[in-house]
Amino acid sequence: MPGYTTPEIRNILFAGQQGCGKTTLVDAMLFAAGAVPRKGSPATGDSFSDFEKEEKEHGHSVYPSMLRLDHEGVHVNVVDTPGSSDLLGPAIACAPAVETVVVVVHALNGIEAMTTRWMDLAAERRQARAIVVNRVDTPDLDLDGLLAALQERFGSGVLPINLPAGGGKTVVDCVLADKGDSDLGDVGERRRAILDNVVELDDALMERYLGGEEIDAATLHGAFVRAMTSGHLVPVLFTSAKEGAGVSELLSAVAKHFPSPVDGPRQAFLAGTGADAAPADYSADPGKPLLAHVFRVTSDPFVGKLSYFRVHQGHVQIQSQVLVGEGRKSVKLGQVLRLQGKESAPADRVIAGDLGAIAKIEEISPGDVLHDEKSFEHVHVKPLAFPSPLFSLAVTPKSRNDEQKISRLLGQVAGEDPTFRVVNDPQTHELVISGLGELHLRLVLERLKARGVEVDTKPPRIAYKETIVGKADGHYRHKKQTGGAGQFGEVFLRVEPLGRGTGFEFVDDTFGGTIPRQFIPAIEKGVRELLENGIIAGYPVQDVRVSVYDGKTHPVDSKEIAFKTAGKYAFKDAFLKAQPVLLEPIVLLEVTVPEDRVGAITGDLASRRGQIAGTDLKPGGNAVIRGRAPLAEVLQYQAYVKSVTAGRGSFTMELSHYEPVPSSVQAELIAAFKPHETEE
Repeated sequence: MPGYTTPEIRNILFAGQQGCGKTTLVDAMLFAAGAVPRKGSPATGDSFSDFEKEEKEHGHSVYPSMLRLDHEGVHVNVVDTPGSSDLLGPAIACAPAVETVVVVVHALNGIEAMTTRWMDLAAERRQARAIVVNRVDTPDLDLDGLLAALQERFGSGVLPINLPAGGGKTVVDCVLADKGDSDLGDVGERRRAILDNVVELDDALMERYLGGEEIDAATLHGAFVRAMTSGHLVPVLFTSAKEGAGVSELLSAVAKHFPSPVDGPRQAFLAGTGADAAPADYSADPGKPLLAHVFRVTSDPFVGKLSYFRVHQGHVQIQSQVLVGEGRKSVKLGQVLRLQGKESAPADRVIAGDLGAIAKIEEISPGDVLHDEKSFEHVHVKPLAFPSPLFSLAVTPKSRNDEQKISRLLGQVAGEDPTFRVVNDPQTHELVISGLGELHLRLVLERLKARGVEVDTKPPRIAYKETIVGKADGHYRHKKQTGGAGQFGEVFLRVEPLGRGTGFEFVDDTFGGTIPRQFIPAIEKGVRELLENGIIAGYPVQDVRVSVYDGKTHPVDSKEIAFKTAGKYAFKDAFLKAQPVLLEPIVLLEVTVPEDRVGAITGDLASRRGQIAGTDLKPGGNAVIRGRAPLAEVLQYQAYVKSVTAGRGSFTMELSHYEPVPSSVQAELIAAFKPHETEE
């Protein structure tokens, strides 16, 4: 049994730009609370949060990690997440497990791309937010200017609840204390700003406050939590994680002011199927039937499969039988664990509001719901919105013996990371992996190498298509004599274009038995062989009607193989006469960038044969540019957007349609095509 109740739990997720010091801060919090015997650090390679091989080699967080501590009578679960936008997918998946998102800001660098992204993500999910300004002991800081920028971007509810003093060597409280000096002015003035904000949501409390009554700590706590959970207040705290300034005060603020699972927003569970699905009712009560969700799954060659979960109602205990998702067969939880980075300890019972992990249950996948069938039939989690994986590479194992192994390993990565995709492209015959950026895929390739699989990579081929814009007749006579029985078949056919996206039609327009019925399927088979392999540049043919209208046979030598060959080359003859063209995929783009970068983006899209459909201004100084462009021109677009916006931009794209490529591009693609074929 845990030594705490659900109201005594705090679940917080640490996020922020890579390099802001958030993992160093998490390590400092663990040490200050006495949860670990020494102070770890990513800089020295002994961090309790960054423990994976890739993290030690790269010197920064690569995967989310789960840690825990106890302080001032509360149990705190901490989820530490990577700071690179390339590694955002698994971090977003962890967000539903917590009540509060703590965004760490570098005191010198200020608001960066991931600052804005996480503040907006948490606001969209209606989660409590807090900001920690780290490295406040850096010389020549403009903390007043930083606070003003935070308020301008995220609202007037962004208010400091403690203040740096002595040049960032210490901090002073300005919630419970009403006097004192700081590096940012009078403590009492800051306290009044907090109280003015907090009491606005409670008429009775406001009346007492305006009447001059002193608000005690217990009363203030309830009002403070309501202000945080409603988004009315975003507390700002100051730390120097490396030197320890403000770390204990941050821990105290988490214990005294942050919401518990009883106070925080409810996870979006739905009961039922399809259009009949409705929000599922539950409460953070350990005594009620189980409702939990799995927010992360990892696999380790030594430990095996590990599933991270959050209990929303009821409790999970060792040897309990639970149902997974829509499954009708229960699974037995042999190992229920509490995690401290890479270390784990058995947990007899994980109560509502708490986090834990389950080992070695293969039936569990990310996003699965663990539940009691009688109370939660057909319950599932409302899907999260993840960034689209837009950076792709075609991969080929260097050893043929690794072909099956690479498929298994990449499938494993895709099962753990919602922003990683792997597909065998049926048109280009390439194994294509896609992620959020170059770093994302590089880490996947490093993971493959560590498991003994090395690959060659290249940009994926574009899935062009071939078609025609005119009509034409084609003819071919196949005659072959080898000393014994010969082969003979003669075919006349006509080709004409169909509407874009229609596909292919084959029509038998023969009359009077000029070609016996038994040979018509062979002719179609020969035509379809070219449909798959292409004629002018090696890409599939689409939107063509083929009508066979005449032919000749031989009473002895006509065979299916002869008419298959004749049909194939008659089609090729007609196709080449019918003004063949190459079609390229066109994608719709939405590019979100700071307003001052709109000109650079629109100019660049124009140079990529793109067309701008419109631009919308958004709150917070951003703009969304809508347009379209050939896929071939934006395959590596992510790197450009990241570069021109200093990491603050993002974009989405989706396939719109196909249209003819420019003649110069078509000529290059045709020239590069080197078919290898011989007549049967």
